[in-house]
Amino acid sequence: MVSAGSFNADIAIITDDPGWHGQQLTQSLHKCGYKSRFVRLQDCHFDLDSDSPRINLPGFSSLPASVFVRGVPGGSLEQVVYYLDVLHGLEYAGVPVFNNTRGIERSVDKGMTSYLLKLNGIPTPNSFISSDLHYINKKIREYLNQGKKLVLKPIFGSQGKGLQLLEQASQLIDYEHMHGVMYVQEYIDAGESVGVDYRVFVIGDQVIASMKRTGESWITNVAQGGHVESIKLNQTVEQMAIDATRVTELEYAGVDLIRDKQGQFWVTEVNSVPAWKGLQQTTSEAVVDIISSQFLTHCGLTA
Repeated sequence: MVSAGSFNADIAIITDDPGWHGQQLTQSLHKCGYKSRFVRLQDCHFDLDSDSPRINLPGFSSLPASVFVRGVPGGSLEQVVYYLDVLHGLEYAGVPVFNNTRGIERSVDKGMTSYLLKLNGIPTPNSFISSDLHYINKKIREYLNQGKKLVLKPIFGSQGKGLQLLEQASQLIDYEHMHGVMYVQEYIDAGESVGVDYRVFVIGDQVIASMKRTGESWITNVAQGGHVESIKLNQTVEQMAIDATRVTELEYAGVDLIRDKQGQFWVTEVNSVPAWKGLQQTTSEAVVDIISSQFLTHCGLTA
């Protein structure tokens, strides 16, 4: 037990909604002797009206010892760029950010994630991305006319929100929430009556746990009602998840995979701010303590 007044340093946890995950992180860091405070990126600002530029975080009289990014809020392009600028600015000022900002940028952008996976030979579904609606509609018709299904996704998004399954050329498609950029991924048929996929949790180049997610519909996310169970995947599949984390240059990640009817696994997404509440139900390991240990090591702090 850490005694009062014996804490080492202040850590900023970037989140809009601390909830269960924020409480877990706070308690885990507390056990290691570190204080933490929740910070919204919307409340941070740059002071550049003197010779000594400063980034102000609410609740901090000086810069934090390190930053744990639990979430980056959405918004307009200008807002999202600004939030990432705050994280980049902290790194430029010598503050370790976890996951690192460049890695977050790569993974939060589904198009760039798919590109990096393809570029590095990691199996991932065929995808096409464009702001040219004529091109997108042409590609969609080509795939659907071949009897293939597609998934239209917001290029920035999580928890299964805004996904559309495209099955017929005559189908009405809602582009309203795509914000002018369309990301379309070939649907991988797992041969199940409902959606089934796998989440592999990678920390420090090691798989610490994996789970199978079964949806109430074709969407498997726990936030959308998906059910989870522990599963042990073979070394080849685990290495795919580790490689996907490496090419996006993340310190830890939740890697999503689908297995097709022939048994081939495909990486569909790499999540740089993954939730672990569902995963914790499938393992006796204290997931948050493993994350905290990796975080403190990455930041040059001691547990």
